[in-house]
Amino acid sequence: MNSHIFPGEHVAFIEEFENGRNTYVVDGSIRSSSFGVKVFDYKRRVVKTEKKKGPLTPKIGDIVVGNIDMLFGSMISIKILYINEIFTNAGFSGIASSRVSDSQNSSYHGGSRRDRFDKKSRFSFRVGDLIRGRVYSLLNSSIHIIIDEPDLGTIYSSCYNCGGETIRVGNSRIKCVECNIQEEKKLASDYGIQTIINLADLSRIK
Repeated sequence: MNSHIFPGEHVAFIEEFENGRNTYVVDGSIRSSSFGVKVFDYKRRVVKTEKKKGPLTPKIGDIVVGNIDMLFGSMISIKILYINEIFTNAGFSGIASSRVSDSQNSSYHGGSRRDRFDKKSRFSFRVGDLIRGRVYSLLNSSIHIIIDEPDLGTIYSSCYNCGGETIRVGNSRIKCVECNIQEEKKLASDYGIQTIINLADLSRIK
């Protein structure tokens, strides 16, 4: 039976098969040297990997968009849906700090260091929020994301009270058009439902 396999993944043991194309042996384990499909030749007792185009994977510097799927302490987990405006269903998740400064009000408009620090804890993040971030590290096979730049942060969030549509009413404030409840968030410069529509359209073109 053929199945997809990733580089470094175990394919078979040398007691069972000889290693063929795009494989190597480590301590008796035959492993794939590329992403692809493992193919067994039962007559010759050889196993090989047929190369396939691998899934789109985040790299340092990439811009990713995804929704928050978990909150833990001062960190948020983001399920990645777009990499550089291209849709992906590979299931990658990244982590980002929820303690971010309001860069549009402070860092970029002469705010004091104390002002920037005081603003770090006031922003709310909720499961389901759509976030844009930049990958800055892949340490320990984890995708680390930064969101405290003007173009990064929340690009859309539904009202936590009634689920209604929200609009931007300030550098770091949104308001529900249904119940008028307001909320402080670290907003991307292009926050709004139209940004989601544009992103989906761009992804289809690419």
